[in-house]
Amino acid sequence: MTDEPQYAVEATQTSVAILEALVDATEPVGVTELGNTVGVSKSVAHNHLSTLRAAGYVVKRGAKYEASLRPLALGERTREGLRFYQAAKQQLDNLAAATGETTMLFVLEETAGVPVSISEPEGGWSVPFRPGERLPLHVNAMGKALLASLPSDRVESVLDETDLVAPTDATIVDPDELTKELRRIRDDGIAFCRGEQYEGIVGVAAPLPDVGDNRIAALGIAGPVERLNGRYLREDITGQVLSTTKSIQIDLTPN
Repeated sequence: MTDEPQYAVEATQTSVAILEALVDATEPVGVTELGNTVGVSKSVAHNHLSTLRAAGYVVKRGAKYEASLRPLALGERTREGLRFYQAAKQQLDNLAAATGETTMLFVLEETAGVPVSISEPEGGWSVPFRPGERLPLHVNAMGKALLASLPSDRVESVLDETDLVAPTDATIVDPDELTKELRRIRDDGIAFCRGEQYEGIVGVAAPLPDVGDNRIAALGIAGPVERLNGRYLREDITGQVLSTTKSIQIDLTPN
């Protein structure tokens, strides 16, 4: 089950919903349409828009509104403050260039896996999510690598708070089966995903269990099964992922 706040602040939820609706919109949105989208009256929507505009999160275009780029600045500042991101970014790009495949760095945030950085080389898989999005842990290699880095009691707690949705027929949604999978990942030091989040997409990831600031990260590669399969996936790609994570851990180790 998803964790819900005990005392949710409705006004805050409304402001967040309005901002997210503006981000999702492909063009500026009017007050009435926005109110209908988030389920509030025109006057309530206008009050929230005025507050968000004054704070710099919303821009007015004629009689309509759109999200500003200020959230981008907040995300960038947060990411730049992550020591492991500074250590991993160049190596992530190098891995993408060496393999010709899309590489990504994830961090654990409560019960979600969050992409910190994605490197897409020319011809690599075009990832349908962006840095900063919160993704389920059980559906991809990076998320499973993060889960496997946690102690058993924490894994149990995370799974209790997670809706084990199945984006594809290959997704592992049985808690017992998932627990066995995590045990294998701990033993092998590597996680695989075979069409569990997106059909036809394969992933491999290794954990970065101690990146400082009590954070857990994972680095991985994902791409089409037509390219990532067999011995090439099991040995070449897996070996490069493991060597890259080892190199990052060395860089993060104090002298």
